[in-house]
Amino acid sequence: MSMKQRILTLIKRLAFLGYCTFEIESIVKEAIGSAFVNNLSRTQEVAVVQHLEMYEQLGQNYLQTYSK
Repeated sequence: MSMKQRILTLIKRLAFLGYCTFEIESIVKEAIGSAFVNNLSRTQEVAVVQHLEMYEQLGQNYLQTYSK
């Protein structure tokens, strides 16, 4: 899977976990200073993936904790 595909998959997972578009854009912007994920350098792609994975984990932890 390419980094671009990984980013898009993570964005879809965050949306499934309940993050709204604005929140996802804010996460990306926090990682690289821009909400756009087109034409990123390898370093930017890695930063975006790391941030999205961190928020995915937070979302999963929240669901596990509060869905009982």
